Amino acid sequence: MSTIRKLPTGVPGLDILTYGGIPQGRTTLITGKSGAGKSVLSLQIASNLARMGIKTVVLSIEETTEDLLATADTLGFDLAGLVKDGSVFLTDLTRPMEGPTHTSGSFDVEGLVHHVTDLVKRTGAGAVMLDSATALFSPRPSEAHLRNHFFRLISSFRQMGLTSIVTAEAPADHGQLTTLGVEDFVCDTVLVLRNLVDGERRRRSIEVHKYRRSAHYKGEYPCTMTLQGLTVFPLDARQSDELSEDARFASGVAGLDAMTHGGWLRDSIVLVRGPSGSGKTTLAGMYARAGALRGERVIYYGFEETKPILMRNFAKVGRSLKELEASGNLKVECRYPEATSPEDLLVELRAGLASFKPSLIVVDSISSIEHSTSERGFRQFMVGLSSLLREHSRSALLIQTIGTFVQNDVAPAYLSTIPDAILLMDYARKSQGLERTMTVLKMRGSEHTSAEHRMTIVPGGLKVELLPR
Repeated sequence: MSTIRKLPTGVPGLDILTYGGIPQGRTTLITGKSGAGKSVLSLQIASNLARMGIKTVVLSIEETTEDLLATADTLGFDLAGLVKDGSVFLTDLTRPMEGPTHTSGSFDVEGLVHHVTDLVKRTGAGAVMLDSATALFSPRPSEAHLRNHFFRLISSFRQMGLTSIVTAEAPADHGQLTTLGVEDFVCDTVLVLRNLVDGERRRRSIEVHKYRRSAHYKGEYPCTMTLQGLTVFPLDARQSDELSEDARFASGVAGLDAMTHGGWLRDSIVLVRGPSGSGKTTLAGMYARAGALRGERVIYYGFEETKPILMRNFAKVGRSLKELEASGNLKVECRYPEATSPEDLLVELRAGLASFKPSLIVVDSISSIEHSTSERGFRQFMVGLSSLLREHSRSALLIQTIGTFVQNDVAPAYLSTIPDAILLMDYARKSQGLERTMTVLKMRGSEHTSAEHRMTIVPGGLKVELLPR
């Protein structure tokens, strides 16, 4: 069997789902309901093909070429520049808006086929984008004629050796893929975009519904629209090529380092679970501060307090972060998750990993994200977060706020398996006040003590000592 040649799409994450990109010389259909992002995704791929040196013809049937240029350049695709240097050729095939449209005779695509054939001969184009087939076949011919004409159009693209990208509208988020009903027998690859209402928010996803002669990821994967176009989160378990270090680093709390027999392991994800008031944020600040003092780069994402309040509280316990942020080793970002989406937070994390290159990441707290989205959205966020951390070999401290009596609180199975270590922080009401405790529930790849330790909040942060038996 011949090997399929693939072309990268330039869409972050999508080439992972498709194992390399879209098939060269074949047709990729992008389908979804109105507002799912079909035009943006097709423009994003077409622009990337043009930047790779593949001259691309854009057939605009739904929107004017001016609107397409405005959309693409708002997202940084530089379509105007690609048109100017002869890499992209825009063809406006929109129907005139003045007056009613009258139809006569039978539908025929031969004129369009000849037009594209002439364009390819004159320009040497190797790709074509058509947006959209739904608008092209409107008014809609009979079912038999529609299938014949669509097959003729796609076959002509293939005969010319064109890599084609075609969009079409879906009647619903699930079920029939397009209102045309012709995609299964003629298109080699089908990408389905969805923009579903999930709880009180919308959640975007993408699915590789079909890919002839190629393996591909199955099922839906979260995606989001950014200022640079669509970004996809494969939620895979790819690991960095670098071997994980058999080394430890200090947590910032001396007693805790004794509990873990020398500190946290490098490239580990630590989940800290405990009720409000148990000292989790103080621990997170000490973790971040210790890393920055060692000369490491640290990002602290705070989702429960404003930055001025967070910085003030750390200063009050004698663990100021202000001077470390000024030094450039520490970056503190605070916002409320309700003002964004889990997917956008992952985009920000990915950008932070690429630009700031931190070795340690703090997320305080994942509970705020959990409360701002659906159960499915939160699970996808956690798997996506874990994937990014594993891919870049980064260590992270994740804070989770739960009810009291931590030992009796059972975390969802997926949340228990993601972290390499789980630290429980709790308190009990005693006659003399609260007695705070700390316990290492698990720590993969390392000896550790599972004994409960007393913890107190003192000037300078946290103090940990073994409880008397």
